[in-house]
Amino acid sequence: MDTTPEHIGSRTAAGWTVALAALGAVTGFAWDGPFLAVACALSLGGGAAVGTVLSRRRVIETIREGQGKAAALGYADGIGDMVVLGISAYRAAVFPLSGPDAVDSAERTARRKAAYRLTAADGLPHHIREAAAAALEAIDDARDHDTQSAIEDLMKAVHEQRRSM
Repeated sequence: MDTTPEHIGSRTAAGWTVALAALGAVTGFAWDGPFLAVACALSLGGGAAVGTVLSRRRVIETIREGQGKAAALGYADGIGDMVVLGISAYRAAVFPLSGPDAVDSAERTARRKAAYRLTAADGLPHHIREAAAAALEAIDDARDHDTQSAIEDLMKAVHEQRRSM
């Protein structure tokens, strides 16, 4: 199924035209019989067709605007989740459960770079960027207790950003 704005607009116009023509036919038949049913169906269906053709440009612009907003919000959600994941992976490298020598410095450095890159991504809302910076600072300073609360604050910021949309 094609979901371009032009095809969505065409299908919407066809649907309104058919629905109004059917409504006109039923109403005309109920009032006075088959002749008025055909006349009402043609007039309502024709009016719907003319109206949808005249408003097509505005409908297409509205659909495109909605698609753009949805894409931007989806990107912000996705990058927010990736920031949480990247910072959590960096935290696991700095504070490994199996001891301080469990992760070598190269892997720790690679996870740090990835976490900082994700935090600097375009489209990341400012309040999430601030929470991520606080979490990265706590991890870099090796403050395990502060790191836990900073990551919880980051997850809350991502969750609130998703709820506010």
